[in-house]
Amino acid sequence: MISKTSPNGSRMMSNMHFQPEQLFDLDLDQVTLLALYAHPDDETYLAGGLMAAVARAGGRVVHVTATLGELGTSEPDRWPPASMARRRKRELGRALEQLGVSETVSLGYSDGACDQVDVGRATEQLARTVEEIRPDLVVGFGPDGVTGHPDHVALARWTALATIATGNRTPLMTSAVSSIWPADIERKMRDAGAFMPDYRKPIGDNPVQLDLDDDLLARKLAALDAYASQTPALRAFLGESDFRRLAAIEAFRPANLAARQLVVGSITHVPAGAPVTDRTVSRALG
Repeated sequence: MISKTSPNGSRMMSNMHFQPEQLFDLDLDQVTLLALYAHPDDETYLAGGLMAAVARAGGRVVHVTATLGELGTSEPDRWPPASMARRRKRELGRALEQLGVSETVSLGYSDGACDQVDVGRATEQLARTVEEIRPDLVVGFGPDGVTGHPDHVALARWTALATIATGNRTPLMTSAVSSIWPADIERKMRDAGAFMPDYRKPIGDNPVQLDLDDDLLARKLAALDAYASQTPALRAFLGESDFRRLAAIEAFRPANLAARQLVVGSITHVPAGAPVTDRTVSRALG
């Protein structure tokens, strides 16, 4: 969409920047957003600003977590899985309250074992959820899982298959923050152990980046504060300034034609429901 010229004369694409309300044909107070993630706090890091924007405007936001993140502790003797699950469920409730979200569903899968779940069963479960909620947009993980975490990658597969199973009518946007993190933030996140050893981030694409206003960023930071079992260690490792920089970044890739049409419509004012060919998408998205 927005092109620049590199020193050697080749064309480069810059990220597309949107205000949250620019992603929809509807006013935000009429939007239903479905956020599908693997562990409590994934949703806040990756889509908390967007969720808060829809909720702030009076739209509906439904959050789904595949697990309760019961293995998310460096002190398993102090916090065995059952205790940690209860703690993280409480933290999730407090975080969603900060984002203005009141609807949440846990799929009940085991932390660290989503890649062992029957794909057909999980896909059917998510497809039913999509059919029941009838969202205007689904956000979740893409094939890289942002960090390569097996639970993230598994949920990405279930989500993609669920949208296909429901006719691919619902736009699906997948989290893409690791593709646009500044080099110093990416390096620190690698040093913090955020990435799986064999993770390779996608290259060559052009994610949609959301610009969060001060209020949305404040809501997101307050939600992250609610995760007392998770946030303090990363915040201390990054330092306050870089932690805020990390929190301010939200980016998504259009993952199906419906999502591409949504983005193309925002850029070129294609009417909702009008046919959009691959050629149209390629021209608009660069």
